[in-house]
Amino acid sequence: MEWQKQISLGNELSLLGVISLVILFSGIIGKSFLLLFLGSFFLLFIYINQVYLKRVATHLVVTHDKSLIKLFQGESDQFTLSLSQKGLFPILNASLRITIDNVIEFENSRDIIDGEQIELVIPVSLLSKQTLEVNLPFVGKRRGIAKIRTVEMRIPHLFGFGEVYIKRNVPLTFETIIYTSPVAVGGIEQIIPKNQGDYPIRQSFFEDMSAIVGARNYVATDPFNRIHWKASARTAQGLQTKQYERTALFSWSLFVNVRERKLEELLSGLTYLLEYATKRTISYEIFVNVRRAGKTPFLHIPMGSGKEHLQKVLELVARLSKHSVTIPFHSMVYSVERQNQLSPFVIICGEFEQNEYIVLKSMKKRGIDVYKLTEHDSSTFLTLTSFLERKADFHAG
Repeated sequence: MEWQKQISLGNELSLLGVISLVILFSGIIGKSFLLLFLGSFFLLFIYINQVYLKRVATHLVVTHDKSLIKLFQGESDQFTLSLSQKGLFPILNASLRITIDNVIEFENSRDIIDGEQIELVIPVSLLSKQTLEVNLPFVGKRRGIAKIRTVEMRIPHLFGFGEVYIKRNVPLTFETIIYTSPVAVGGIEQIIPKNQGDYPIRQSFFEDMSAIVGARNYVATDPFNRIHWKASARTAQGLQTKQYERTALFSWSLFVNVRERKLEELLSGLTYLLEYATKRTISYEIFVNVRRAGKTPFLHIPMGSGKEHLQKVLELVARLSKHSVTIPFHSMVYSVERQNQLSPFVIICGEFEQNEYIVLKSMKKRGIDVYKLTEHDSSTFLTLTSFLERKADFHAG
């Protein structure tokens, strides 16, 4: 069943039933038509009251116009709830109560359950075969996922004798994703592409021999195999030399510790890094120490780039919760470092619990530069982790 129903009858109705029976029997014994009429009328009233409470809202249908809304913090949107009374009995002076995760904010809502959810109470009156549409504008308050957790309604009897409480058993498939707003990260210019790769960059010493971007006049020091014969034939300026696109290796491996005390600040900086990488076509992957079932015991989005990849990672970041079951951050980083081919640049978002020196030493031997995303005095910045400094700290401890 779509609705779970509870009927509450007032003591007045029971008392009225006893009085009605007394009046009815008195009318039968005394052969009084008036008493028979009054007793029968009150009993009929009680019967209709019970039928109303039993049948009202049996065919109530609740729908919504949007299933998924995506916003950044501070942005606004709205959705519409439609309530259709398809039954015969009217619903008058009822109150609809909705609870939603407290990552979005409505006008006239209030916090419940230790601030984890908010409550909306909406007055409802519906005649038979009538539909009521309720527009609910809201603002994205903070990072996270908002779902409608409960939908319930209290319907009083028309004359106040009892009420019906109904609660929807089937959850509404509504979800709002609030992305973390980016906060500028200082020090990002430190990350300079290196080694042979496929990332276009003018300052690189490496060239992609499969990507010809133009031609220039031939000089005596140019190798013979670089002569562009087709271009030379098209121009009267003599021999032309092929110009190849200069490239370098440029991709990031990002690690996130959801147990970090300043998680929200770091995730805002991380969002900036993700958007920065997307604008510059930098490929990246992300590892998060949230436990999951399967061969890989933590969250991992493989290497990728572009807007679709950004949306996938931003949604993952929005869904991260402090209530998630996690694995030790240092265990995840150590396992990934040993078993995966990491990018030449690793960015750590969060603190190690232990073994940081061992992991940094191993990455350094493999030619990996490790940066840490840190927050201090409301500023977020990247710092290159110094192996020598870590080594000194390790021995000092």
